[in-house]
Parts: sequence; C-alpha cells; structure tokens
Amino acid sequence: MRERALEDLRCPRCRRERTLVLDVRERTPTEVRTGNVECRACGRRGAVEGGVVDLLEDPPDFVVREAAGLARFAEAMRADGWDRERILALPNDPSPYWYGQRVTFEALNRRVDYRPGQRLLDVGSNTCWAAAAFARQGLDVVALDIARHELQGLDTARWWMERDGTYFERVLGVMFDMPFTSGSLDHVFCCEVLHHNTLRNLARTFREAFRVLRPGGTLTVARETLRTPLSPQWRPGHEVAEFEGNEHAFLASTYLVAARAAGFAVRIEDPAGHWALGGAPFTLDESTPLPASLKLAALNAVRRTPALRRAHRAWVYGVTGESPLSFVCRKPTRA
Repeated sequence: MRERALEDLRCPRCRRERTLVLDVRERTPTEVRTGNVECRACGRRGAVEGGVVDLLEDPPDFVVREAAGLARFAEAMRADGWDRERILALPNDPSPYWYGQRVTFEALNRRVDYRPGQRLLDVGSNTCWAAAAFARQGLDVVALDIARHELQGLDTARWWMERDGTYFERVLGVMFDMPFTSGSLDHVFCCEVLHHNTLRNLARTFREAFRVLRPGGTLTVARETLRTPLSPQWRPGHEVAEFEGNEHAFLASTYLVAARAAGFAVRIEDPAGHWALGGAPFTLDESTPLPASLKLAALNAVRRTPALRRAHRAWVYGVTGESPLSFVCRKPTRA
C-alpha cells in the first residue's frame, strides 16, 4: 500500500475516519510491502503483507467459510490448467461466463463517464481483472476482497501490475461495512458480487456505497443473478456449493428498491449482447425469406423503439431471467 492511501481508509472496528497510522517495516520504491496499520482512536492493528492491508475485522462465519472456499476454488482452477498467463488474458476467455463479463464491461464503459485520476473501488475484485483494466485507463483504483489467494484473491493483483506497469491498492474487507472514509470515491464497481449478500446485507452494501461516494459519484452494478418466475433459482450456486460462496438470488425489484432506498437515482441497462436488444437494426432485402423477414422486422421494431426496448427488458429481467441484471446508480450532487 501507499502511505497516502491512509487518507481514504477508516478503522473497521470503531469506524472513525482518518485515525489510521502506518508502521513501516519494509518499503519498495512503489509501496509499503510489510508493516502495520493502527487506529489512534481504538488501538486496532491490522497487518500490511505483500502490499495488502488487512481491514477485515471479526468477519462473520459465512465470510470465513467463503474465503476458505475461494482458496479451495483456486486449487481447483490450478488443477484445471489456470495459471498466470491465462489469468492475464481475462476477460478474453472463450467461455460463455467470461464472454458475458467482457461485453458487459465494454458496454458499461461506454455508458459511465470514467476519467483518468478519478478514485474507483472494485468490490469483490477476485482475479483483479477489472481493477487492472480501470488502472490501465488511468483511474486511481482500490481493489476490495475478503481473500488474497492467487487466482481467487488480492495477491493476483501483483501479476497485473508487473505486466502493465500500473499500480492499485488492495484492501481486505467486507462490502457491507466498507473500510473507507465517507465521500472519498468517484466510482464503485460491482461485477457479479452483490448476490453474495444476505438480503439484510444487500441493503447495507447499497448504503455503504452511497456513503463512500462523493456527490455525483456512480455505483455500477454488473451481471447480478436474478430470481424470476421462469427462473426461480431455488438453489443458487448449487453447482459450486462445495466452495460455500454464500450465493443468493433476488428479484430485480429487490436490487432496485434497495438502491433507491439508499438514496441513489437508478438507470437500468439493457443486457449486453442480448439477442433481441444488442446490436444495430438488421438490414433486410428482397432475398430474405418471408418468415425470417417478419422475425427480423419484429426485432428491428424492438431495437428502434424505446418503449418496446423497455418492455422487452422488463420481460427479460422480471420474467425469464435469461440475462443477469445490470444497472447504474448515481448519488445526487445535493442532498
């Protein structure tokens, strides 16, 4: 970590701001590699190891289990052929999972005004691919996660920074009690992470994001798991249940109500890459068979007509659940 990062951190125990002091043991030209961070108010001490500052205070059991599961998942990834080279190719992996992350990230980058020098928090950074991408764009990035395992945690950041010649902070902590000072960030980015909350902690996370953002700041939510009538998700995450990821699925309205209750103005995004909503209108000619022409004409009507786009988006997010939910929240410039 860098010493100036202390200005934007708060004690996770007493929650007082700008009370942390740094005891340096090992320093490099880039950062403090080892040491301790101590709160002048309550005496709480957290280690700095490998540049990662530990602000994970008395985590609940489900967080401990999830962090241990991430360590096991990292080992499963290694056994499946994942290594540094493959991680550093993300999100350009050919699997459908990573294709969805890539196209959504690209679409949101076009919709949100990310500017060099702005402060951004990547929540649940995991492999750190998004934190690294934002750092390459010139943003001042902090990666937050509950684990530091290579392949599945904050220690993966070192690979990105060594390759790119960039830097970003790494903080161990929870999203529902963010160890950051109020109004210190321009952006908070969450990709496939909010559904790891319970319903109560989901509301807390939105309130925390609102607190740490400056007036006019944005919270970007990408690809959240949905529960819908046609996709009830009675066992969310069952295929990875052995890793105890604390998986949940919520209605789209649950996310949106919680965001608005926290104080945000919300803009719902089209699902990136969706077959009906993504891309430009189709071009038809006389050689197009009549059945195909009718289908493509209907798709063009949906793509060109705002009311039809909204209706189809509501159908996808509220009924079928065929695409994860993405939306952008803005903190008002005035209370």
